[in-house]
Amino acid sequence: MSDVTYTKLSPELCQPVADLVDACFPDMPPEDKYLEEDLLKLIDHFPAGSVVAQVDDRPVGFGTGVFLDLDLDNLPPTENDLLYTDNIFAHDMQGSYYFGTEFCVHPLYRMKGIGRQIYKRRKQIVTEHQKVGFAAVSVLPGYENEKHRMDIDTYIQLVREYTIFDPTLSMQMRNGFSVLRPIKDFFTYPKSDNWGALILWKPE
Repeated sequence: MSDVTYTKLSPELCQPVADLVDACFPDMPPEDKYLEEDLLKLIDHFPAGSVVAQVDDRPVGFGTGVFLDLDLDNLPPTENDLLYTDNIFAHDMQGSYYFGTEFCVHPLYRMKGIGRQIYKRRKQIVTEHQKVGFAAVSVLPGYENEKHRMDIDTYIQLVREYTIFDPTLSMQMRNGFSVLRPIKDFFTYPKSDNWGALILWKPE
């Protein structure tokens, strides 16, 4: 879309972006999504780690992350455990990975290339800072329609084979991410029974 602009997160955008996150994930509890106060803290720690897509100065897409040292085979049990230690935000400029903590596009603006552009800019953060890779745990909105007839391993395999389309994971795969494994209860996402998928992109 030619009328979309992309910018970094700023204090005046924190509440509109929090409203966007809430609109995209209405079933998630407040502790599992960014509120205005969380976004303001994020700016204090890593202002360059976020991308906001806007139409007519209104946020319609958002992606953010932090630098962390990660053991991808042994992640903490929840995202909050990964991101906070004694209520202290765990961003480390020397961390080896960019870990994506949020990605969303407003339902009215999906399938218009906005997600691809947000991911392109976040990948640039990874390469500019010479990190090992870009890791995240993907939500799986498509599993809601399939969970009654298949387990999570089968679902992810069929998405990998492009036999089943998942609105989030399929898009991430098209943007160069590999799927490492399913992961349970990392965050609360009722549509997928709290299943997510650990994904990774590495610079060439």
